Amino acid sequence: MRDADYMSNIRFKLNELRIISVVASCGSLSQATAILGTAQANISKALTDFESRIGLKVFERSTRRISLTLFGESLLVKVNDYLKQTEDLATFISDYKQEKCGKVTIYAPTGIVSFLSQKVLSEFKDTGDIHIALRTYNLERNEFYDGLTFPADADIMLTYARPKDESLVACSLTSFSVSAYASPAYLANNPIASPEELAGHSCILMQSMLINETNIWKFTQQDIGSVKEYSVTGKYICDNTHAGIELARHGLGIVFAPKPSIKHDLDTGKLVPCFKNNEEWPLELIVIFKKRDYQPYRVQYILDQMVEIINEYVTAG
Repeated sequence: MRDADYMSNIRFKLNELRIISVVASCGSLSQATAILGTAQANISKALTDFESRIGLKVFERSTRRISLTLFGESLLVKVNDYLKQTEDLATFISDYKQEKCGKVTIYAPTGIVSFLSQKVLSEFKDTGDIHIALRTYNLERNEFYDGLTFPADADIMLTYARPKDESLVACSLTSFSVSAYASPAYLANNPIASPEELAGHSCILMQSMLINETNIWKFTQQDIGSVKEYSVTGKYICDNTHAGIELARHGLGIVFAPKPSIKHDLDTGKLVPCFKNNEEWPLELIVIFKKRDYQPYRVQYILDQMVEIINEYVTAG
């Protein structure tokens, strides 16, 4: 028989290839049965049929274990590559259909991840088989000013900075009032009356806002409404606001934080505003995503719901 004729007689069934992959991974027919949700007899038959059809042995069987032959080990690499390509193709096709399935990966700073977990995700409706992956992305040094790098596997990003990549869509969702807060104990020992006095205090710095080991904090001048910048220094540098707030609670300095993030601390008196005139700075919450020329339906669906829920929450608050 010519090689071409021989190859044309070998038909690969996707179900058989999945069985080979799972059995090889488990090393046990009984474990594979649980994963595949089919009878052990069906798995054994599928393996036997495949080996008979190609004329080569894939597995060595014993009473206790099933293991790959040398040929099977080489075959497994090809099988897994083929299954991955098939999965990618199926995902690519379903992305163009209005199907609520697949994974949506959302990146955000620590505080925003907490906010999404507490206030937003529970409000999603009719998400079908969409799986949501929440991942933390705290801004790196200078990213607040220079623009951030959008992670390769991200679908949506909520953050306080705009992206370097201008092909991405970046929309302002809302703004938070950010100001300076400290513990009553810190202020009792280190009184402060205005932003001009910050230079003489230990401020808790944010990694993303570092410029020559300092932060630039901005405050709106209440009398004229303009924004003025202040260079501040301190002993502690944090990569997220939650860590900075925790340090401030323990009297280790002044933290520059969004008011919603410390509402409970303000209510319980653990933290208090540093300035009597409540000087603040509006900080934008930005949502970043890829242009919708190619945007899977699942991402559009989650993005639209998330924006709507956050807007409702902000309006109600």
